[in-house]
Amino acid sequence: MQLAAFVAELSFDDLTEEAVESSRKALVDMLASAYAGIPTDPGKRMLEYVAGHEGTESTVIGSGKRSRAQSAALANGTLAHALDVDDGHRSAAGHPGSAIIPAALAVAEKQGATGEELITAIVVGYEGMVTTAKAVQTSHRERGFHGTATCGCIGAAAAVSSLLGLDTTQTAHALGLGGTQAGGLFEFLEKGSMSKRFHPGRAALAGILAGELASIGFDGPDTIIEGKDGFARAFADEYDLSHFKTLGDPYAVTENYLKPFPCCRHIHGPIEAAQAIRSEGVNPENIASVRVETYGAAAHHDKTDVQNLLDTQMSIPYGVAIAFITGEATLDQFDPSNAKRPEIQELVEKVSVVQTEDMESIYPETRPARLVVTLGTDETYEEMVKYPLGAAENPLSREQLEKKFYDITEASLSRDQQETVVKNAFSITEYDSVVSFTADL
Repeated sequence: MQLAAFVAELSFDDLTEEAVESSRKALVDMLASAYAGIPTDPGKRMLEYVAGHEGTESTVIGSGKRSRAQSAALANGTLAHALDVDDGHRSAAGHPGSAIIPAALAVAEKQGATGEELITAIVVGYEGMVTTAKAVQTSHRERGFHGTATCGCIGAAAAVSSLLGLDTTQTAHALGLGGTQAGGLFEFLEKGSMSKRFHPGRAALAGILAGELASIGFDGPDTIIEGKDGFARAFADEYDLSHFKTLGDPYAVTENYLKPFPCCRHIHGPIEAAQAIRSEGVNPENIASVRVETYGAAAHHDKTDVQNLLDTQMSIPYGVAIAFITGEATLDQFDPSNAKRPEIQELVEKVSVVQTEDMESIYPETRPARLVVTLGTDETYEEMVKYPLGAAENPLSREQLEKKFYDITEASLSRDQQETVVKNAFSITEYDSVVSFTADL
């Protein structure tokens, strides 16, 4: 009941300015990611799917249409994860923004909530998802579960409970109903399937269903996380529930990372290290080998035979290769057609990824990567990255976040539209009704 009480009792006036600003940034980042997802195959297919759903409760981002709150959340969460450019939390090993904010935004619009109430819901949603994930990671991931999809159900339920004004008992039932819907597997890595993309959308939908059912007296297990047949025991071999004793200290949303590169966060450190070595004047044509030393969770991302967008976004060898050859890591570089370029293919094959005890010992407190580059002359270069750009310890500024927004949404929005959305999102706490805010989405 610790989490339920925290969710039910927290108000906007309790929040620190850091938590409020981090939530504003998270909102801007989710919207950027959702607009970027509109032209993608999973984005188009999900928009087609929800177009057949009746309803006028909540806005489906970028479509000019409204739908039932659950359908809007499903669509918006899927859009936000369609390109893997959404935010994440290092210790949670998941993507809170694409699961929490679509649920919160849809219900806030349906309820006519204020901007401050939306921000409060985002904060408690992150707290619910991240704390649950921290309790079960890394065992949870090692068993094949995607924390975005599983823990996201609990976080989304927390956010919705806040917006619906549920008391502690009702919130506990909502969390129970959210947790019992948890599911989502990493098998998508094998062939690059679209299932990963809809994981946060499904979690957002589950959270709304859970909160709304609880609001009308439908109960759920109030020991969903710690119970003998609860989430922790079912989804992890090892778990630590002590994280629930420090809820809000600090607020999980302030520990968030925002991605500068459109790929899996495990790839960011190696990309930054490659860029740094490249800046020293290393010519990719002279590279004989690249050794990437990292931690176990990242070492899985060693695929060299990349066939589609998910493959490129999940491959350390590919990310390192494009960073060395182009110096960049934008959406254009992750287009899978680049994998067929001879110079990229050749360099990808020269990259080896290894798990080392040194790197494992400082994960997940950091996201470390060390690159050792050997040239044909036997000359070597080394570069170590512990906190890739966008981490709480190395955060994106508002200006950098705006640049990301403009870069990844240009296919979906005009410049005037981009500026309007960014300005409005950073001003969200000034809105008396979220309905006014979503009118411009």
